Amino acid sequence: MQHNSFGNPQCPIARSLERVGESWNILILREAFLGARRFDEFQRSLGIAPNMLSRRLRAMVADGLLEKRPYSTRPVRHEYLLTQAGRDFRPVLWALMDWGNRHFAPEGPAVHIVNSATGVPADPLLIDRGSGQPLVAPAFRVVAGPAADSHTLSIHPVWPATTPAEAPAPVSEKSPQPA
Repeated sequence: MQHNSFGNPQCPIARSLERVGESWNILILREAFLGARRFDEFQRSLGIAPNMLSRRLRAMVADGLLEKRPYSTRPVRHEYLLTQAGRDFRPVLWALMDWGNRHFAPEGPAVHIVNSATGVPADPLLIDRGSGQPLVAPAFRVVAGPAADSHTLSIHPVWPATTPAEAPAPVSEKSPQPA
């Protein structure tokens, strides 16, 4: 059963989970990245019940992750294409894959990411696009944004909570990270 809403409506994690938090949604996105576009392709690869797949696809179209386009008029048939929001989910999916391989695949990875040109396995790392630095604590942290309401402000500090001189020094990407 899917939640209708998660506590804090300002939380970007809760907002994202409302769109992709249902496990079928993530698997449908995975299949779309692997080239599935048609209902029967999703159903065959996932083994999902048709009524559940219809509901999930309808919700993902409404949420702007997939676009529904007709490919046949007699009979009417549709395909589902990734939107920009759907395509932007790829790094999240790869991070989830890497996390799963690191912590839940004692036998080793069944699939992993490699460089397309060299075949060298990738070691995913989230970085700041502006500075190129790894997004690791304590060098980076979450703070309240300009649209924060009183609840969000009660949970997250406002920047600058410390002056740049007091900010913690960047840590090595191999150092243990606090949560």
